[in-house]
Amino acid sequence: MSAQQQGSDRRIIAQRLLAAALVVFLVPLIVLTTTARDHQIVRAGEPAPTTILADREVREVDVEATENARSVARESVEPVLAFDRAAQTEIVGAVRRVFESARAVRQPTADPDSDDPALRVPPRAEQEERLSAAQDALATETIQALVGLSDADLETVERETIAVAQDLARQEVAEEQLDDLLNDTLPVEISLRSFPRDTGELIAAPIIREKMRPTVVVDPELTQLERERAAEAVPEVAETWRPGEAIVREGDIVGPLELRAIDRLGLSGTSPWRLLLRAASAMLLVTAVGGVYLGRMQPRVWVTGKKLILLSLLVVGYAGLVVASTILTNATSSGWAYVVPSAALAMLTALLIHPVVGIATMLPASIIVLLVLPGSAPVALFAAAAVLVAVPLTTRIASRSDLRSATLRAGLTFPVIAGVVVAVFGPREELLVAVAAGAVNGAITAVAVQGSLPFLENLFRIPTVTALLDLADRNHPLLRELEEKALGTYNHSVMVASLTERACRAIGADPLIGSVAALYHDIGKVRQPHFFIENQQGIANPHDELEPEISAIIIQNHVTDGVEIAREYKLPPEVVACIGSHHGTMVVSYFYERAIAQSGGDPDAVDEEVYRYKGHKPRSKEAAVLMFADCCEATTRSMALSRGNLPREEIEETVDRLLDERIEDGQFRESDLTFHDLKVARDQIVESLVGVYHPRIPYPKRAAAAAEETADPPEPGTAPAGEPLALPQDATSAPPRP
Repeated sequence: MSAQQQGSDRRIIAQRLLAAALVVFLVPLIVLTTTARDHQIVRAGEPAPTTILADREVREVDVEATENARSVARESVEPVLAFDRAAQTEIVGAVRRVFESARAVRQPTADPDSDDPALRVPPRAEQEERLSAAQDALATETIQALVGLSDADLETVERETIAVAQDLARQEVAEEQLDDLLNDTLPVEISLRSFPRDTGELIAAPIIREKMRPTVVVDPELTQLERERAAEAVPEVAETWRPGEAIVREGDIVGPLELRAIDRLGLSGTSPWRLLLRAASAMLLVTAVGGVYLGRMQPRVWVTGKKLILLSLLVVGYAGLVVASTILTNATSSGWAYVVPSAALAMLTALLIHPVVGIATMLPASIIVLLVLPGSAPVALFAAAAVLVAVPLTTRIASRSDLRSATLRAGLTFPVIAGVVVAVFGPREELLVAVAAGAVNGAITAVAVQGSLPFLENLFRIPTVTALLDLADRNHPLLRELEEKALGTYNHSVMVASLTERACRAIGADPLIGSVAALYHDIGKVRQPHFFIENQQGIANPHDELEPEISAIIIQNHVTDGVEIAREYKLPPEVVACIGSHHGTMVVSYFYERAIAQSGGDPDAVDEEVYRYKGHKPRSKEAAVLMFADCCEATTRSMALSRGNLPREEIEETVDRLLDERIEDGQFRESDLTFHDLKVARDQIVESLVGVYHPRIPYPKRAAAAAEETADPPEPGTAPAGEPLALPQDATSAPPRP
């Protein structure tokens, strides 16, 4: 298993645990807020008379502990070291001076005991004595070895020793690191140099050991700055109590921090542990059953962390609405308990996650009602029935108006369901109130679903049907920009969307995601539209003046630009992934072949990686089908523009060739497409292309002549019919230029 896969597995496990924790811990705490609390006097330094729970989140800062923690953080920062340029210069200079002294003592001098003006070379003993006086820190053995060198060897030793000194002086060496440097690094550096005989150990090493010094010093200003930053980074030491958490427990000594929190909330009371334990146990059971259900029935949801977290948040939000409904119930009558919006939970789950998961929400919907209202089994039955009625209405939503219609139809059924439940299970005197509550429930459901759906779509970037339909609207600003700046690319994208949608539907993939992804897959071309052949009407081909490598980079950039633009417009991650993989890691073959031709036909002279797209391979069925449909449409369009209509056999041969190229290049390995899926998709794409480019009955000569006379003249700069265009639209698959 790769490191990337292991990281992904750990992430999904963490997300599952977080989703479970949200349900198991937060829902019982919310349920707990319905319990009445006792108020008693609490004093600092005395035992708490009862356990006191927070009814909302409260946070108190411990000033003394905060300051202590920041002081510890300051002291823990190591001194900041700065590079000492002067030390670097001094090290190299000191080494140079040793050799300057060695060269000076061997210079000829006049004999002080003779009147002869001729110069003489000092004897070796005199040289050693003079060198020892000039470099008294050097050992006798080193001085003797220096004096005994020939002039040529002295020059070599000097050059190599200075080079080693320079290398060591460039390193940032603190005082405590100096011994390690001299003991470990110095011998290695000397062994790599060309020292005559053993002069490296006898001369170079002792000199450098003597002259080497630390090259970094403590910077007091930076040290103080870093210590202050470390202190500022320490968060305040505070105690935070979430709703339902105990601030103090009975018998515990109340501290100043706890007292301030209790005073701020104005709370003191006992915690209903039995209710809390029951609620936590019930939610734990719901979570376990839900995990098994999703793993078996909806494995794609089970491996999608954000959907699991969203599902947990919906359940938690529903629990809050149920608790809020008890306020109305306590203030009026029990019949108003039928305002519990279980259908809102189910419809949002069905729309945002999956209808099968929406049906399953009747389990938490019913159990939460029983936890909040233990004696209201009929209300729990109503909640389950509302789920079963509402979810099927979401399966055929194709527009926002369909969503409004679905919530309206669901709302109309709630008064009926509430009336039937009360009529059967009682109390019948609450019948009219229950019917009214059911009507209010319908209004709450409509507002909750229609109001929160767009927010949740954007927050979790989930491609719901309605969100995808909005993206498929040709008036979307991004598509309008593509149409205005790159009309040829826009037309190509519309055609690819048709091919992709049909193929996805045939293999059981999501046709809407495939179609929307196809509409936006070439959106990156808006940044440099005229570098793509489909947008070059009436202009010269700019690639004719560019090197193949530059042209390939420009072509490749439309993928990365497309991903960047898609993220700027906050398109769903599934669509962004399709944009980033619609060429996979294929080679930009046209410019690759052109580069080979320019290199004399030698493929080894051209780096193939330079000409590969920098995206990633398709990781879903929709992305894989989009890649296949894109290259097929681009190639057949290029062929048709140069030769007119295409026979079916030629279309099939072209599609098969393109499919084989991508299979051989391993482009489908990361997607879950089977060979059967590829065959079905291939057949659908062939049928669609044949329907577009099949041979047609030619005009009679007179009709053709009349058509030519009435036809508008071609635009200047466009290619005459039958002549090849300058550059294929899809450079990854189209044949080389003639």
